[in-house]
Amino acid sequence: MSTCSSKRARGASDGVDRLSSLPNELLHRVMSFLPMPEVVRTSLLSPRWRYLWVSTPYIHIDHQDFMDDSKLKNFGNHLLLLRDGATSLDEAQISAHKVVDGTTCCEWIRHAIMHKVLLLHVSAYARLDSTAMFPSQHLKIVRLKSNLLKRGFFRQLNCDCSVLEHLELEGCGLSDVNEISSRSLKVLHIIRCHIVKGLVICASNLTHLSIVEPRCRSGAIVTRDLPSLVTASVSLRFDEFHYKENTMLGHGLLDGLSHATTLQLHAPLPELALERFADMPGVQQPDKSGVG
Repeated sequence: MSTCSSKRARGASDGVDRLSSLPNELLHRVMSFLPMPEVVRTSLLSPRWRYLWVSTPYIHIDHQDFMDDSKLKNFGNHLLLLRDGATSLDEAQISAHKVVDGTTCCEWIRHAIMHKVLLLHVSAYARLDSTAMFPSQHLKIVRLKSNLLKRGFFRQLNCDCSVLEHLELEGCGLSDVNEISSRSLKVLHIIRCHIVKGLVICASNLTHLSIVEPRCRSGAIVTRDLPSLVTASVSLRFDEFHYKENTMLGHGLLDGLSHATTLQLHAPLPELALERFADMPGVQQPDKSGVG
């Protein structure tokens, strides 16, 4: 037994580090499953790993990884500062609900865009305006959650992101009269957003649109010039519809959806209000409960 144990001990001490022998691309893939602080700590493993993290194509900044709020901000700033500037980003996720101010959040977003990020996901209670955006020929997917979006933000997004294809807004506040008119946009999801003064959607290449339980207060959602639309889904809350019944219909929420092959309506719409849309292709008629 002692002889076998000694052989196993020698085998372990003479073992080859096969993980470190893998190419950078595979090691970066392994890193993508780790919290970002752990990714940085891999620099202590060996000389092979010392600078590996600075070229990872993934950035995940998450407030849940830090007990101290100030450490989150310092970590995010140093993480972006020390990264290899020549390395493009496939994905950047910023989740900072607690402490990150709008200025810091905008700086992090600009840094990601400047480094050719393809997918940008920002979940933060922060105000985003034109200073958050930077012209990009690479940004394809943007997911925003719980942000306050100012008018200048959409202007930059429409004009300076020429290959943007997928935009998702969840629980965001739109404080001004905003317009989404990106020519490259194909998929748009608006989920439980607070729309204070209205929203215009007129993206000529949009193929898929979903609007889920919008909170419209003094404005409404207008859709127009959507000739490429294939599927559209609109879901309104009962109280929201009856509070803004005339505004929701009168401002063309549904008028711009006439090109859709399939249109799903989930709303407490009165029977008379639905008669004007009965001939639209693909409209599913409401059941007895008033949901269509």
